[in-house]
Amino acid sequence: MEYPVHVPLDTTQAEVSELSSEFQSLTEEFGSSHYQLKLISILHELLNDIIDPVVQALGESNVPCGSCIWWCPTAEFTLLPLYVAGPYEKKKHDLSHFYIFSYTPTLVILIHGNLVEGKELKCVAPELVIVAEHLKPVVSSFTSLEDSKATVQGTLNTLNHNQWLHLACHGMPNWTQLFESSFAMQDGPLMIKDIIQTNWQNPEFAFLLACHTTVGDKERPNELIHLAAAMQFCRFCSVIGSMWSVDDEVACQVVSDFYSHLIDDSGRLDSTCAAVVLHKAVKVLHKMIPLEQHIVFVHIGV
Repeated sequence: MEYPVHVPLDTTQAEVSELSSEFQSLTEEFGSSHYQLKLISILHELLNDIIDPVVQALGESNVPCGSCIWWCPTAEFTLLPLYVAGPYEKKKHDLSHFYIFSYTPTLVILIHGNLVEGKELKCVAPELVIVAEHLKPVVSSFTSLEDSKATVQGTLNTLNHNQWLHLACHGMPNWTQLFESSFAMQDGPLMIKDIIQTNWQNPEFAFLLACHTTVGDKERPNELIHLAAAMQFCRFCSVIGSMWSVDDEVACQVVSDFYSHLIDDSGRLDSTCAAVVLHKAVKVLHKMIPLEQHIVFVHIGV
Protein backbone atom coordinates (compact mmCIF):
# COMPACT_ATOMS: atom_id res chain seq x y z
CA MET A 1 0.00 0.00 0.00
CA GLU A 2 1.35 3.47 -0.91
CA TYR A 3 0.80 6.28 1.56
CA PRO A 4 0.38 10.00 0.74
CA VAL A 5 3.56 12.05 0.71
CA HIS A 6 3.47 15.42 2.43
CA VAL A 7 5.43 18.06 0.48
CA PRO A 8 6.07 21.24 2.53
CA LEU A 9 6.17 24.50 0.55
CA ASP A 10 8.34 27.46 1.46
CA THR A 11 5.57 29.99 0.92
CA THR A 12 2.60 31.41 2.83
CA GLN A 13 -1.10 31.57 2.00
CA ALA A 14 -0.82 35.34 1.77
CA GLU A 15 1.99 35.05 -0.78
CA VAL A 16 0.02 32.55 -2.86
CA SER A 17 -3.04 34.83 -2.71
CA GLU A 18 -0.95 37.81 -3.85
CA LEU A 19 0.56 35.82 -6.72
CA SER A 20 -2.91 34.63 -7.75
CA SER A 21 -4.29 38.18 -7.79
CA GLU A 22 -1.29 39.35 -9.81
CA PHE A 23 -1.85 36.62 -12.38
CA GLN A 24 -5.59 37.28 -12.67
CA SER A 25 -4.90 40.96 -13.30
CA LEU A 26 -2.28 40.07 -15.91
CA THR A 27 -4.68 37.89 -17.93
CA GLU A 28 -6.62 41.07 -18.73
CA GLU A 29 -3.48 42.45 -20.44
CA PHE A 30 -2.87 39.49 -22.76
CA GLY A 31 -2.38 40.76 -26.28
CA SER A 32 -0.63 43.96 -25.16
CA SER A 33 3.07 44.57 -25.76
CA HIS A 34 4.36 44.47 -22.20
CA TYR A 35 2.67 41.51 -20.52
CA GLN A 36 5.14 38.74 -21.45
CA LEU A 37 7.95 39.61 -19.03
CA LYS A 38 5.41 39.82 -16.19
CA LEU A 39 3.96 36.44 -17.18
CA ILE A 40 7.40 34.78 -17.28
CA SER A 41 8.17 36.26 -13.86
CA ILE A 42 5.00 34.73 -12.39
CA LEU A 43 5.66 31.32 -14.00
CA HIS A 44 9.22 31.42 -12.66
CA GLU A 45 7.98 32.24 -9.15
CA LEU A 46 5.47 29.38 -9.35
CA LEU A 47 8.31 27.03 -10.26
CA ASN A 48 10.58 28.08 -7.41
CA ASP A 49 8.04 28.36 -4.59
CA ILE A 50 5.49 25.65 -5.41
CA ILE A 51 6.39 23.28 -8.23
CA ASP A 52 10.07 22.48 -7.64
CA PRO A 53 9.41 20.80 -4.24
CA VAL A 54 6.65 18.68 -5.84
CA VAL A 55 8.87 17.64 -8.77
CA GLN A 56 11.65 16.76 -6.35
CA ALA A 57 9.23 14.60 -4.33
CA LEU A 58 8.10 12.86 -7.53
CA GLY A 59 11.73 12.04 -8.31
CA GLU A 60 12.34 10.72 -4.80
CA SER A 61 9.25 8.54 -5.23
CA ASN A 62 10.73 7.12 -8.46
CA VAL A 63 7.96 8.53 -10.68
CA PRO A 64 9.55 8.34 -14.17
CA CYS A 65 9.81 11.39 -16.43
CA GLY A 66 7.03 11.49 -19.00
CA SER A 67 4.41 10.25 -16.51
CA CYS A 68 1.01 11.91 -16.35
CA ILE A 69 0.52 13.80 -13.07
CA TRP A 70 -2.87 15.10 -11.87
CA TRP A 71 -3.27 18.36 -9.95
CA CYS A 72 -6.20 18.62 -7.54
CA PRO A 73 -5.87 22.26 -6.43
CA THR A 74 -7.88 24.10 -3.80
CA ALA A 75 -8.21 27.71 -2.63
CA GLU A 76 -6.03 30.23 -4.52
CA PHE A 77 -4.15 27.40 -6.24
CA THR A 78 -7.21 26.88 -8.49
CA LEU A 79 -6.54 30.27 -10.08
CA LEU A 80 -2.86 29.67 -10.90
CA PRO A 81 -1.48 27.93 -14.04
CA LEU A 82 0.47 25.29 -12.10
CA TYR A 83 0.81 23.05 -15.14
CA VAL A 84 3.06 25.47 -17.09
CA ALA A 85 5.42 26.72 -14.37
CA GLY A 86 8.99 27.10 -15.57
CA PRO A 87 11.99 29.38 -16.05
CA TYR A 88 11.30 30.05 -19.76
CA GLU A 89 15.00 30.75 -20.30
CA LYS A 90 17.41 29.45 -22.92
CA LYS A 91 18.97 26.07 -22.06
CA LYS A 92 16.53 25.60 -19.17
CA HIS A 93 13.55 23.25 -19.30
CA ASP A 94 10.04 24.13 -18.26
CA LEU A 95 7.75 21.70 -16.44
CA SER A 96 6.38 20.06 -19.59
CA HIS A 97 9.84 18.67 -20.35
CA PHE A 98 9.60 16.35 -17.34
CA TYR A 99 5.94 15.43 -16.86
CA ILE A 100 2.53 15.59 -18.56
CA PHE A 101 0.10 17.43 -16.29
CA SER A 102 -3.66 17.19 -16.05
CA TYR A 103 -6.30 18.28 -13.52
CA THR A 104 -9.11 16.65 -11.57
CA PRO A 105 -11.80 18.48 -9.55
CA THR A 106 -11.90 15.66 -6.95
CA LEU A 107 -9.98 12.47 -6.23
CA VAL A 108 -13.21 10.44 -6.42
CA ILE A 109 -13.80 11.53 -10.03
CA LEU A 110 -10.21 10.64 -10.91
CA ILE A 111 -10.51 7.15 -9.39
CA HIS A 112 -13.87 6.43 -11.02
CA GLY A 113 -12.70 7.79 -14.36
CA ASN A 114 -9.93 5.22 -14.58
CA LEU A 115 -12.56 2.48 -14.76
CA VAL A 116 -14.27 3.71 -17.95
CA GLU A 117 -13.33 2.58 -21.48
CA GLY A 118 -13.15 4.90 -24.50
CA LYS A 119 -16.22 5.69 -26.60
CA GLU A 120 -16.75 6.94 -30.13
CA LEU A 121 -16.70 10.64 -31.02
CA LYS A 122 -20.06 11.77 -32.39
CA CYS A 123 -20.60 15.47 -31.77
CA VAL A 124 -18.53 18.40 -32.95
CA ALA A 125 -19.16 22.08 -33.75
CA PRO A 126 -17.57 24.51 -36.28
CA GLU A 127 -14.28 22.56 -36.37
CA LEU A 128 -16.28 19.62 -37.79
CA VAL A 129 -14.44 19.66 -41.12
CA ILE A 130 -11.03 19.50 -39.43
CA VAL A 131 -12.11 16.80 -37.00
CA ALA A 132 -13.78 14.71 -39.72
CA GLU A 133 -10.72 14.92 -41.95
CA HIS A 134 -8.57 13.27 -39.30
CA LEU A 135 -11.11 10.80 -37.94
CA LYS A 136 -12.79 9.46 -41.10
CA PRO A 137 -10.88 6.15 -40.83
CA VAL A 138 -12.55 5.33 -37.49
CA VAL A 139 -15.73 7.45 -37.31
CA SER A 140 -18.46 7.01 -39.89
CA SER A 141 -20.87 9.77 -38.87
CA PHE A 142 -21.30 12.83 -36.67
CA THR A 143 -24.16 14.61 -34.98
CA SER A 144 -23.49 18.24 -35.80
CA LEU A 145 -25.38 21.18 -34.32
CA GLU A 146 -24.48 24.41 -36.08
CA ASP A 147 -26.06 27.84 -36.49
CA SER A 148 -29.85 27.70 -35.88
CA LYS A 149 -29.68 24.04 -34.80
CA ALA A 150 -27.39 24.86 -31.87
CA THR A 151 -30.19 25.53 -29.37
CA VAL A 152 -30.22 24.76 -25.66
CA GLN A 153 -32.78 21.97 -25.90
CA GLY A 154 -31.31 20.62 -29.13
CA THR A 155 -27.90 20.37 -27.50
CA LEU A 156 -29.27 18.65 -24.39
CA ASN A 157 -31.23 16.18 -26.53
CA THR A 158 -28.20 15.39 -28.67
CA LEU A 159 -25.91 14.95 -25.69
CA ASN A 160 -28.26 12.32 -24.28
CA HIS A 161 -27.25 10.06 -27.18
CA ASN A 162 -23.55 10.83 -27.59
CA GLN A 163 -20.45 10.11 -25.56
CA TRP A 164 -17.96 12.51 -27.16
CA LEU A 165 -18.41 16.27 -27.47
CA HIS A 166 -16.51 19.00 -29.29
CA LEU A 167 -18.01 22.36 -28.35
CA ALA A 168 -16.90 25.66 -29.87
CA CYS A 169 -18.74 28.71 -28.61
CA HIS A 170 -18.51 31.47 -26.01
CA GLY A 171 -18.09 30.44 -22.37
CA MET A 172 -19.74 32.77 -19.86
CA PRO A 173 -18.65 32.40 -16.21
CA ASN A 174 -21.10 33.76 -13.62
CA TRP A 175 -19.14 34.56 -10.46
CA THR A 176 -22.19 35.43 -8.33
CA GLN A 177 -24.33 32.40 -9.33
CA LEU A 178 -21.80 29.69 -10.17
CA PHE A 179 -24.35 27.16 -11.41
CA GLU A 180 -25.61 29.73 -13.90
CA SER A 181 -22.25 29.86 -15.68
CA SER A 182 -23.00 28.81 -19.22
CA PHE A 183 -22.16 28.10 -22.85
CA ALA A 184 -23.75 30.45 -25.39
CA MET A 185 -26.26 28.70 -27.65
CA GLN A 186 -28.28 30.32 -30.47
CA ASP A 187 -31.40 30.78 -28.33
CA GLY A 188 -29.82 31.44 -24.93
CA PRO A 189 -27.39 30.11 -22.33
CA LEU A 190 -26.77 26.41 -21.71
CA MET A 191 -26.15 26.56 -17.96
CA ILE A 192 -24.10 24.34 -15.67
CA LYS A 193 -27.25 23.51 -13.70
CA ASP A 194 -28.83 22.18 -16.93
CA ILE A 195 -25.74 20.14 -17.73
CA ILE A 196 -25.56 18.57 -14.28
CA GLN A 197 -29.23 17.52 -14.45
CA THR A 198 -28.82 15.86 -17.86
CA ASN A 199 -28.90 12.05 -17.88
CA TRP A 200 -26.05 11.42 -20.33
CA GLN A 201 -25.30 7.82 -21.21
CA ASN A 202 -21.62 6.96 -20.65
CA PRO A 203 -20.16 10.41 -21.41
CA GLU A 204 -16.47 10.07 -22.17
CA PHE A 205 -14.65 13.09 -23.63
CA ALA A 206 -15.34 16.80 -24.12
CA PHE A 207 -13.21 19.39 -25.90
CA LEU A 208 -14.52 22.79 -24.77
CA LEU A 209 -13.20 25.32 -27.23
CA ALA A 210 -14.69 28.22 -25.29
CA CYS A 211 -12.86 30.84 -23.26
CA HIS A 212 -12.56 30.68 -19.45
CA THR A 213 -13.84 27.10 -19.15
CA THR A 214 -11.30 26.12 -16.47
CA VAL A 215 -11.14 29.30 -14.38
CA GLY A 216 -12.65 29.35 -10.90
CA ASP A 217 -14.05 32.34 -9.03
CA LYS A 218 -11.38 34.46 -7.34
CA GLU A 219 -13.93 35.45 -4.68
CA ARG A 220 -14.69 31.76 -3.93
CA PRO A 221 -11.36 29.99 -4.56
CA ASN A 222 -12.34 26.91 -2.55
CA GLU A 223 -15.24 26.12 -4.90
CA LEU A 224 -13.83 24.35 -7.96
CA ILE A 225 -16.99 24.72 -10.04
CA HIS A 226 -16.35 25.91 -13.58
CA LEU A 227 -17.54 24.86 -17.02
CA ALA A 228 -14.95 22.11 -17.48
CA ALA A 229 -15.42 20.77 -13.94
CA ALA A 230 -19.17 20.60 -14.59
CA MET A 231 -18.45 18.13 -17.39
CA GLN A 232 -16.51 15.99 -14.94
CA PHE A 233 -19.34 16.07 -12.42
CA CYS A 234 -21.57 14.87 -15.27
CA ARG A 235 -19.24 11.86 -15.57
CA PHE A 236 -17.19 13.01 -18.54
CA CYS A 237 -13.90 11.32 -17.71
CA SER A 238 -11.66 13.51 -19.85
CA VAL A 239 -12.15 17.22 -20.57
CA ILE A 240 -10.04 19.86 -22.33
CA GLY A 241 -10.77 23.51 -21.57
CA SER A 242 -9.07 26.89 -21.64
CA MET A 243 -7.92 29.34 -18.99
CA TRP A 244 -8.69 32.44 -21.07
CA SER A 245 -9.64 33.50 -24.61
CA VAL A 246 -8.24 31.33 -27.41
CA ASP A 247 -7.09 32.81 -30.70
CA ASP A 248 -9.17 31.37 -33.57
CA GLU A 249 -6.15 30.48 -35.70
CA VAL A 250 -4.36 28.83 -32.79
CA ALA A 251 -7.51 26.89 -31.92
CA CYS A 252 -7.70 25.43 -35.44
CA GLN A 253 -4.04 24.42 -35.35
CA VAL A 254 -4.34 22.72 -31.96
CA VAL A 255 -7.60 20.97 -32.89
CA SER A 256 -6.09 19.66 -36.11
CA ASP A 257 -2.95 18.31 -34.45
CA PHE A 258 -4.86 16.98 -31.45
CA TYR A 259 -7.43 14.89 -33.32
CA SER A 260 -4.88 13.63 -35.83
CA HIS A 261 -3.07 11.84 -32.99
CA LEU A 262 -6.02 10.68 -30.88
CA ILE A 263 -6.32 7.29 -32.58
CA ASP A 264 -4.53 4.41 -30.83
CA ASP A 265 -2.51 1.61 -32.46
CA SER A 266 -5.63 -0.53 -32.90
CA GLY A 267 -7.35 2.21 -34.91
CA ARG A 268 -9.73 3.28 -32.12
CA LEU A 269 -10.30 6.62 -30.46
CA ASP A 270 -8.80 6.61 -26.99
CA SER A 271 -9.70 9.46 -24.62
CA THR A 272 -7.23 8.22 -22.01
CA CYS A 273 -4.52 9.58 -24.32
CA ALA A 274 -6.02 13.09 -24.36
CA ALA A 275 -3.57 14.63 -21.88
CA VAL A 276 -0.57 13.19 -23.72
CA VAL A 277 -1.89 14.19 -27.16
CA LEU A 278 -2.71 17.75 -26.01
CA HIS A 279 0.75 18.00 -24.46
CA LYS A 280 2.34 17.08 -27.80
CA ALA A 281 0.02 19.31 -29.84
CA VAL A 282 0.86 22.51 -27.96
CA LYS A 283 4.54 21.58 -27.79
CA VAL A 284 4.71 21.41 -31.60
CA LEU A 285 3.31 24.95 -31.81
CA HIS A 286 5.18 26.59 -28.93
CA LYS A 287 7.71 28.43 -31.12
CA MET A 288 5.04 29.66 -33.53
CA ILE A 289 2.44 31.16 -31.19
CA PRO A 290 2.45 33.71 -28.31
CA LEU A 291 3.23 32.37 -24.85
CA GLU A 292 -0.29 33.01 -23.49
CA GLN A 293 -1.73 30.90 -26.34
CA HIS A 294 0.83 28.17 -25.78
CA ILE A 295 -0.29 27.72 -22.18
CA VAL A 296 -4.03 28.42 -22.52
CA PHE A 297 -5.27 24.81 -22.85
CA VAL A 298 -5.78 22.60 -19.79
CA HIS A 299 -6.68 18.92 -19.54
CA ILE A 300 -8.86 17.72 -16.67
CA GLY A 301 -9.55 14.09 -15.86
CA VAL A 302 -8.05 10.80 -17.07
